[in-house]
Amino acid sequence: MLNKRNSQRNPTSVLNYVHQLPVEILQKIFTCVAEPRLPDHDPFLQVYPEWIAITYVCRHWRAVALNHHSLWGTITPNLSFTWLKTLMARSEPARVDVELRVGQLFIKRMCLSVDEAIVLLSDCTRMRSLRLLGPRRDVGAVLDALRMATPIHSLTLSLWEPGPPIFLSEDLFGGRAPMRRIHFTANRCIVAPRWLLRGITHFTSGEQILLLDLLDALRQMPALAHFTLEHCRAHWEDTDAPREPLIELPHLEDFLVHANSPRYFALLNQRLALPRGAKRRLELRMLAVAGWARLVRWFNALLPIIEAANGLQHVYLSGGAKEGTFRVWSGDVATTYEDAEFFLEMYWYGSRTMTAIDQRLASPIFHLGELCDLLGVTKSGRTLFLEGDPTPTRVELPPFCWWMLLEKLPSVEELELHANVVEGLHTAWETVGAPAVLPALHQIHVVPANTATTIVERCPLVIPPTRKGFISRIIPSKVAKRQNSPARAVVSVPSTNVPDDTLPSSVQFPGFYDEKSLDGLIKLFQGGSNQTSGHGLTT
Repeated sequence: MLNKRNSQRNPTSVLNYVHQLPVEILQKIFTCVAEPRLPDHDPFLQVYPEWIAITYVCRHWRAVALNHHSLWGTITPNLSFTWLKTLMARSEPARVDVELRVGQLFIKRMCLSVDEAIVLLSDCTRMRSLRLLGPRRDVGAVLDALRMATPIHSLTLSLWEPGPPIFLSEDLFGGRAPMRRIHFTANRCIVAPRWLLRGITHFTSGEQILLLDLLDALRQMPALAHFTLEHCRAHWEDTDAPREPLIELPHLEDFLVHANSPRYFALLNQRLALPRGAKRRLELRMLAVAGWARLVRWFNALLPIIEAANGLQHVYLSGGAKEGTFRVWSGDVATTYEDAEFFLEMYWYGSRTMTAIDQRLASPIFHLGELCDLLGVTKSGRTLFLEGDPTPTRVELPPFCWWMLLEKLPSVEELELHANVVEGLHTAWETVGAPAVLPALHQIHVVPANTATTIVERCPLVIPPTRKGFISRIIPSKVAKRQNSPARAVVSVPSTNVPDDTLPSSVQFPGFYDEKSLDGLIKLFQGGSNQTSGHGLTT
């Protein structure tokens, strides 16, 4: 207490305690302060290190910082050439992580000239990672000057201008470097020497690369564990490369494709030999435009993968006709899509000027029932997650869209509804002609609106072991029931401070206030419009 009172009376005593910290602790604190920020979040970064103020506090802090060589080892593209030379000098003998933009100057970013970049890097033998961005000719000139051996393990190249394939020199980094990660982005392909690819464990390609060229590169990576293909739009056909012999990748753990068509994933997967248990992920991002028929062929090619993963047991839908996300993945009830052996995501977006007629003709959401049938989800789907469009100004989905989807999911046993979709489902099944769906359903879970994910954030969907919210569970009776007797919903309320027949305020939904309303929704699903009159919304 006495020390606390003294520190309140005399603030300088607090600084004395800080000065008494061991040098190692201060260095760790300085390292945390110097963590680089993403330049995309603040394009107006200073031309000097933002953490440099810690060296102006006192002589002790300055001495600690100057002798902490790794503190100076992060080279970022916003820094002036003078500061870059200072960081290189003060970081010695520690290894450095370098990111540079080379070429012409442009607004909001600082680029080094080719000559400055060569002066800075050509004699450096301490590079741990290197990221170069700029026109292909300028980046190529800098790479040609890097002939000194260095312990570099990560290389990222981003070439901005179109042009022919670029070939990296056999003498790059002295012809020997313990390279483990490469990330190439270019209008065409970047061809690396074989010795550089031999030890690669992480490979990301954002190149517009031909199928045959990509396969040739993968053939040189026997240690590859993580492979990602990003946004390739090069023209690929099945006849571009033979399927046999398969390329053996015995250590591959993750195979991920980001594309606008399943074509790229299917053609690659047919030519790769992956070990048992490897995770395959296909993430599609596409415009909501007509042309669904062109994708059906490539979705068919996914069936052997789905069968090997024991089917797709989880289904997720968020959004609406103009913008939305659809996911399906394999695994048991506790498996998240990140851990699934196979995962497919489709995100679509449309023009702001799209009319309702355009949406019905073009949006993938009107083909999801067909897709579920095609991928075998009709037989294997066990859990269904529905989240409506978070934008209230958008037009709700017509009832037939919900009908077409849920009719194709007769095996679903668990249903998770976000609050913004409950009323829409009730409306859809109060419409004349609504079909009977979800005959195997035995549990409904309603998620409050403040915990719902959105299609904008696209947050990971995780199934926690203990669920919070409003659960309606159909519990089989311990005594024999009469044949065709209706299931009864039992409401579980997590709070003990409210009556058993009242939902807590955080779980109040429009038209969803008691056991009968959820029971009514279940009966609507399983009975269709024939039971609408007796089981409407309870208000």
